[in-house]
Amino acid sequence: MRQGDSGMNEPDTNEPEVGGTALRAMLEHATADEPHIGPVVQNALVAGLKRRRRRRASGIVACAVVVAAVSVIAPALTGARRVTPASVTQASTPTVYVANRTSGVTGWVTPISTVTNKAGLRIDIGLNYDMAVTPNGKTIYFLDLISDTVTPVSTATNTAGRPIKVARFPFAIAITPDGKFAYVLSEKSQLTRIMTATNTASRPITINPAPARIDVATDPAITPDGKTIYVSPSFASDYLVPVQTATDKAGKPIRLSAAPSAIVITPDGKTVYTVNTESGTVTPIATATNTAGPPIKVGQYPEYIAITPNGKTAYVVSDGPDTVTPIDIATGKAGPPIKVGASPSNITITPDGKTAYVIDDEGATPINTATGKAGPPIKAGAGSSDIAITPDGKTAYMIGSGSGTVIPVNTATNTAGPAIKVGGYPYAIVIAP
Repeated sequence: MRQGDSGMNEPDTNEPEVGGTALRAMLEHATADEPHIGPVVQNALVAGLKRRRRRRASGIVACAVVVAAVSVIAPALTGARRVTPASVTQASTPTVYVANRTSGVTGWVTPISTVTNKAGLRIDIGLNYDMAVTPNGKTIYFLDLISDTVTPVSTATNTAGRPIKVARFPFAIAITPDGKFAYVLSEKSQLTRIMTATNTASRPITINPAPARIDVATDPAITPDGKTIYVSPSFASDYLVPVQTATDKAGKPIRLSAAPSAIVITPDGKTVYTVNTESGTVTPIATATNTAGPPIKVGQYPEYIAITPNGKTAYVVSDGPDTVTPIDIATGKAGPPIKVGASPSNITITPDGKTAYVIDDEGATPINTATGKAGPPIKAGAGSSDIAITPDGKTAYMIGSGSGTVIPVNTATNTAGPAIKVGGYPYAIVIAP
């Protein structure tokens, strides 16, 4: 046993694991048959899936059971009042969108003005799990776990469009750099392409090797030229599969040292990096030949990775020692680990590449990329989960899931501003330019 998310003991690897179908069955049961504990169980299950930290399904179920037991004693969570949003004019400045949920099988997204830092009217969507924004910022796509659909939301009007049917249990999405296609990954390694101009879905293709026990996987990554999408079949598969976007044909699987928990591609498109949590390594893959290089040793239980805009350095977040390890991309050498806050769970880098922000259980740690030094922690309250930075790099918006808030951070001073109340359980954030 070793310590896992939220201070819980994570089950050993030989315990039975649960796939997407079983997880959704529990979600549906929680809603239909146990209305008083349904919201709590749903939040635990979906949050467990969303967290990209050692996503063993058995750990997710254990978390759900504990939270459900507590909810029998505690009062049931109550949902926020639904509001039909009025039409708005497309803003000339970026807008923050926060994915949220609280009860039933419904979820919503809250728009926040970056000018006023005020929350707007909520936009109702389904039980959202993951989301992605098109490069032009005009549309955000939300994945619905229960209805097997993807819902497009127009940022010009802040209204949801007609849901798009995709393969069963969608859990990850990636959009091509030109914004023409969105790729949705579902259980059983099903990959569905959506044409964003018409919001129509193609027939799903199966990514092999098919999963053995676990049906979910990490988010796919698309090369800067949009020609190839790299897909992990599941968290039980130590392969990475390149798929040609022109033909939707899967190429020869690339064998790795362990199943990837994160995938990222360098800005020049020459190298794919996979984070291998179980082996404590990062594997570089040359996109020209789709061959894997020698694994690079980093901290224990690495789970997240981000690359500076200039493509010179990759930063790998390790949950075991609570560190970030810089990797020199030119040499493939790992530098000295940088100590950050407890249970780091995400990382993002400012557009100028000067600062990396690492989310932890209570906020974020800023890292000066020039010196490799960590600054004083920025507090966001319990349950920090995600962070996004405006295109001009001046403000970072950090989620405080436990408090139902979003905290704006001045990146010049790394000071937090007044919390913005969004209610419920916010868990993901994007910024539409």
